[in-house]
Amino acid sequence: MNSLVQSLLLAVAVLTFYSYGFGLDALYGALVSFTNTWLFDYFMRTQKAAVDADAQKSFRMAIKSSVLRIFSLAMLTLIGLSLLALDPGALILSLVVGQVGFILDRFRQK
Repeated sequence: MNSLVQSLLLAVAVLTFYSYGFGLDALYGALVSFTNTWLFDYFMRTQKAAVDADAQKSFRMAIKSSVLRIFSLAMLTLIGLSLLALDPGALILSLVVGQVGFILDRFRQK
């Protein structure tokens, strides 16, 4: 997993929120973002390992990856907001910053 930009942006976000007393909330959002990145990388490795898969199988794998990533992202966010009662602003903003870093990392790797 090569997530340099994502890691740097999340470190800045967590440290910034920490200075305002919301470090744990932002850290949880960062961990949710990293979980999404890990799932993406896992499914990419799985799909690359199945080189001889036909187009239909590859398409099913891509759909499965997208659905699982969206579901886990939503569930982990809802757990943080409801059960853990974390600050919504810090959690969501660090999550969004992490996703922007994820996208920038993918552009950087191309």
